[in-house]
Amino acid sequence: MAVRKPHGNVLSFIEAYWRKHQNSPTVREIITGTERSHGSIQNSLKWLENNQYITRRKRTSRSIKLVNFESPDIPYMHQPDPEGLPIRGEIAAGYCHEPAIEAYEYLNIEYSGRKRNDYVLKISGDSMVGAGIPNGAYVGIRPVTDGYNPKPGEIVAVYVEGQGATLKHFFQKESVVVLEAANPKYEPMIFDLDSCELRVQGTHIFTHWQSAALG
Repeated sequence: MAVRKPHGNVLSFIEAYWRKHQNSPTVREIITGTERSHGSIQNSLKWLENNQYITRRKRTSRSIKLVNFESPDIPYMHQPDPEGLPIRGEIAAGYCHEPAIEAYEYLNIEYSGRKRNDYVLKISGDSMVGAGIPNGAYVGIRPVTDGYNPKPGEIVAVYVEGQGATLKHFFQKESVVVLEAANPKYEPMIFDLDSCELRVQGTHIFTHWQSAALG
């Protein structure tokens, strides 16, 4: 079933938001982004849910999850691509920068446990060389659900509001998050969740350093 206006506009906004933030928008953000009323947005979300384009969880502000579907008007963004894993730009292994979000080429690679949403980012910087992730390498990223709690020292892609994204070892004690490099020339990045927004976008699942594998 094709998604028609105005429901299709809401679905397009959700997909675009996910591509940029690796997370779902809140209802308020959809209202602001589409310039529609609260009632109209709730009506569209109910229609999308009833027709199995999205699912929603209770008691969480970022409750919307996309469901696998095919549409001639709005293709599902997480369909496995026969060309390989989509490379969605670069991520800093150094200081934060704004990530690219569009897939511009593909990485042809086989690995166990592949999941539909896995994607690839190219490393920019040398802060993770001690973890075997050099500048220019390609890292596999597995998106995580909202509220994901990394294990101490886990390598994750993190988005820091107002600063951008970076790949680092993750540590947290109560409201304080420390993003630690694997290169002694970089100081740890310390953030207090009471004063800034920080989102774990995905976990590191592999590192690849052979450009011949590009599609």
